[in-house]
Amino acid sequence: MADTSFNDNRRSLLIWKISNLWQSRLRKILKNKNLNFNEYLILETLFYLMQNHNDDFITQKNISKASLIDNSVISSKILMLEEKKFISKFNSQDRRSNSIKLT
Repeated sequence: MADTSFNDNRRSLLIWKISNLWQSRLRKILKNKNLNFNEYLILETLFYLMQNHNDDFITQKNISKASLIDNSVISSKILMLEEKKFISKFNSQDRRSNSIKLT
């Protein structure tokens, strides 16, 4: 049987390089918009959830679960995104959580 470890390692290296290139280019664009990478991922996830969620109630926990970003990071970034007027929060029927929407 042929040894494919070199090919597998090479494929992994190429994926890593492509990811770094994509992130680097995206960070340059985001810098002009006064956004960081995590904020972008949160906005992108919120946009996706708003398009594909049946009800209008999207919480911080929904965003955390869908984006695979820790809830504590989401919490701090949500505050920053609200200050920057990218999102708005409003109270729901459940007093313990707010619904989040893109502005």
